[in-house]
Amino acid sequence: MKIAIFGAGLAGLACAISLHSEGHDCQIYERSRQAHDAGMGFILLPEAVSGLASLGVSRYGERSGVPLAHYVCRNSSGEILEQQRLPAGTRSFRRRDLIAAMTASLNHCPPIVFHSELDHLEFDSQGNVRAACLSSGHKVEADLYVAADGSSSRARSAIYPNWSAPCAPVAEVVGMVRCADAIQWSQGDFNKFHAEIGGLALGVLPVDRDHIVWFLQFDVQKFHLPPDTPEALLSFVEKLTGDWAHPVPHLLHHTDYSRVHLWRPVDADLVPDFYRSNLVLVGDAAHPMLPFTSRGVSSAIADAIVLTEALCSTPDPRKALAQYSAQRRRECAPYIRKGRDLTRNFLAPLCRESAVVPLAI
Repeated sequence: MKIAIFGAGLAGLACAISLHSEGHDCQIYERSRQAHDAGMGFILLPEAVSGLASLGVSRYGERSGVPLAHYVCRNSSGEILEQQRLPAGTRSFRRRDLIAAMTASLNHCPPIVFHSELDHLEFDSQGNVRAACLSSGHKVEADLYVAADGSSSRARSAIYPNWSAPCAPVAEVVGMVRCADAIQWSQGDFNKFHAEIGGLALGVLPVDRDHIVWFLQFDVQKFHLPPDTPEALLSFVEKLTGDWAHPVPHLLHHTDYSRVHLWRPVDADLVPDFYRSNLVLVGDAAHPMLPFTSRGVSSAIADAIVLTEALCSTPDPRKALAQYSAQRRRECAPYIRKGRDLTRNFLAPLCRESAVVPLAI
């Protein structure tokens, strides 16, 4: 089967690896090399690590990834309020390292076609996608179209134009810094500092032997969004957390704010189906997750595996897509609910009883 995949992030790469291994002719299209290489880091739960291994992705580079032992919840003064063991096998990664490992695992797939952003889809009278039209004007024809084009997916908008995807009540400022002292301080734990009033926290996540990813999560009603410029983000972060406990001031001071990212996640219900005719949605295009779940990567990998298994199990692609959609909607629904529960918990004033692991486990 000839398959066109739009998006070379984790979801698109996982689909290409999995589908190509079953003999399908896969071609990935990506809007820009910068978007492909962008991003900071994330937490992979054990099932995500196992899923990657099942795809043949296991060599991440000598210095990449950190096994995470505990989640440590602290107040802004650094006092430990709660410490909880994470599931065995939980790891953090730099996005760049995992993208590189997955790209290397494409083996004999054609090279990714960059500067090929999906603009719109052409449908025939039966509702089948006839061609995918790129922003360059080029048209792509395939048997199956896989939309891995993120939470602002144009493919999803084509089949669900009225789907509501409001911004989540919590936004994030994310940065990364090389800091050996903070790596040693973290001792392989995921630490998070919280303001007593609630709705404001700064996470400290080691992602390799040299780098810490920090992320400031904040209630957009209490703390208005800053302009997305290096100067404004520096001022915003320093004002809110610059006097918090070690190592927060050190991390913020040594960050290059030209590389800091302001992220506005969405809080959306699942779309009715993850497919329409010969078009299928995967990753954030199908089910954007709230940031507290840490389920984005594992869900994208699961999408690829389930989609491939479904296509292998039946000669009728439409039945296979329906099977994939039903299974993955069922599996993703609890994480959507858990993400909203964790968001409500985050917005409330801090107390020991609310210092739960900010993961959808």
